[in-house]
Amino acid sequence: MSSKTPLSRPSRPQSAGLPLDPLDRAILEVLAEDGRISVAALAERVGISRAATYTRLDNLRESGVIEGYSVRVNPARAGLGVTALVLVSGRQPAWRSLRRRLVSMPEVEYCAFTTGEYDALLLVRVPDVETLRDVVLERLQASEEIRATQTIFVLEELVRRALVLPQT
Repeated sequence: MSSKTPLSRPSRPQSAGLPLDPLDRAILEVLAEDGRISVAALAERVGISRAATYTRLDNLRESGVIEGYSVRVNPARAGLGVTALVLVSGRQPAWRSLRRRLVSMPEVEYCAFTTGEYDALLLVRVPDVETLRDVVLERLQASEEIRATQTIFVLEELVRRALVLPQT
């Protein structure tokens, strides 16, 4: 999935999903470690034929379990040394335009609409505090769609998994 492409609305409920058997799980775990692995090497790692691996990969793609392939980047080494969580409280009549605004911001790595006191949670990565100030004060708080924000600096990321599967 491209980092520039916003997540599209799922065509079925998010809780609906393909039941994953142990081979599907093994394929996904290997791909999470190395998304560039060849099908032959993947087949060898999970212990099935290349033809069966192709079939399973096609099934995982067609069912929407695999949405795409991407690269894992170390944000700090790529020049994004400041990470913050920004909680956003929006004005209810403007949620559609707020959604468009948030999706279009290149500094936002993750955005989710939430329940509770705040309407959205953003994970923002920027090179420095001055840029974060611009994102929060000049672009978010100055927007008519936004009532309030709360910014939380991330001191250390303890867990950042490429893959989370249902427990069996």
